[in-house]
Formats: sequence, C-alpha cells, structure tokens
Amino acid sequence: MQRLILATVLLLGSVANTSVADVVTPEEFWQSYTGNHSGKPLIIDVRTHEEFIDGHLPGAINIPYEQIESLTTFAPDKSQSLFIYCRSGRRSGIAEATLSKLGYSNIFNGENYQALAETMPDH
Repeated sequence: MQRLILATVLLLGSVANTSVADVVTPEEFWQSYTGNHSGKPLIIDVRTHEEFIDGHLPGAINIPYEQIESLTTFAPDKSQSLFIYCRSGRRSGIAEATLSKLGYSNIFNGENYQALAETMPDH
C-alpha cells in the first residue's frame, strides 16, 4: 500500500513539473500577445468551423482541437508563441495538452472567447 501511495505521489509530482503551458486571464493573454516574441505569434481558435464563422478574434486561425496536431505542418518552430482559446476552456485545455506533448513551449491558453473579445485592446 505504501508503494502505491509513493508511486502516485511521484507520478503526480512529475506531471506537475512538466507543464509548459499557462492558463491566463484575458488581460494577461492580451498583454502577452502584444509583448516581445521571437517570431510572429499565432492566435488559434480551437472551436468548430461553424463557431469560428459566427465570430472570432482578429487574426485568429481556426484549427479545431481534434486537428491541432496539423499545426506542425505550418508552424514547425516549437518556440513560437501560441495563443489558444475556445468557448469555455475545455477544448483549449485539450489542445494545450496536445501541443505540449508535441514539444511546443510557449502556449498561452486564454480559454474563453467571449471574455477575450470583451477585453481586446484597441489596435
């Protein structure tokens, strides 16, 4: 029993230390997006195509979360800043985990489209 508990604690500790993505507030999302980047940052809407057509952030590209692995074909730089969102945070969380596993290291999860749209700075 003690071994099982120890193994669980070690596993949870290693998972907690490997996260490279951040769930950020809408204000942090925009502050980070307008900051300095080594390359051109990408805003990725991971909702369905229909949701994207109904409204999306300016400059966003649409890659539904189920297809997020296709990002590697046109964004091979794993250090590129990626700003992702969906409707509630569930799908962007899944996309965030997938992107992390693919080796992307600068992921900013803004989660909620509506909150991001309402706090978007004027350009």
